[in-house]
Order: sequence, then structure tokens, then C-alpha cells
Amino acid sequence: MMGPWGPRQTKEAIMVLSSGKSWDPTSQQFDYDPNDPRVQALFAQIEDLRLENRGQFKPERVQLRGARHVAGPLKDWQGALIVNDDGQGTITLLISMPLEESQWCFVRRHLGMPGESERLYDVLRCRLGTRPQDADSRIWIAYLKTIFRHGPSMKL
Repeated sequence: MMGPWGPRQTKEAIMVLSSGKSWDPTSQQFDYDPNDPRVQALFAQIEDLRLENRGQFKPERVQLRGARHVAGPLKDWQGALIVNDDGQGTITLLISMPLEESQWCFVRRHLGMPGESERLYDVLRCRLGTRPQDADSRIWIAYLKTIFRHGPSMKL
């Protein structure tokens, strides 16, 4: 029996596969200490990528303004960027200032287009971004949920 790696390698591969052992030649080459600071740093970077998944959604420029009686920077419209929309009423914004939890905000989407719309949102949480470019620019990540005008979720 002749395989692409010659008769000897093919015979060894068949013996390994039939023995139930891993055929992956690198499976025994990775020995690491989970307490090693370098490993911890790598795990932290991986966790940050998982928590701040901004990859699949095309960012959309929007305007943000506080609702109710607002003083300070949210009294007037501020620029923001939607980086995620789950389609279920929750959006993720990149903004230049922190928002308070449970604060209400209007978000104006589709700027300058016929379908321009404005919706009322409740701030679920807001935190400083953890990516290096976020920290350098003081970018805040805000998670907002639509407040429907009709039904039990309206908190008037």
C-alpha cells in the first residue's frame, strides 16, 4: 500500500489511526503553564475579542440625544457609531462620552436618507473600550435597548 508520503509513513499513519492515538503530530508539542503571565495575557486578548465582536456588522453613523430633561453634552445631538444591531432591539454604540445606566436616549438613524428614523432607547450599560485604540481615544461602548412606545416595556 503506497500513500502520498511513501510506504513507511502510510503504514505508520494506519497504525496510529487504528490504535486510537492522535494522528496530529503537533498534539504532544504544546506544553504550557496556564499561570504564565504571557498565557494569561493571550487569554485576556481572546476574551476581549469575544466580548467586543464588531466584525460582521457594517458600522452606521448615527446621532444621539438624551431624552427627558437632560443637561450637559446630551442636551444636543452628538455623533455616534452603531457597531452592532442584533435585530431584536439592542444596539451597540461607540461614543466619545460615558452614558449612565437606565438613561433614555434618542438615536437618529439613516441620516439624510428617505428612511431617516428616530427611536427611543434605554442604556443597559456603558463601559470604556478595552482595545488599545479605544483607550487611546477614550472610546466608550454603550449597549442600548429599544423602548417601545406601546406595551409593558414602556416605563413612563
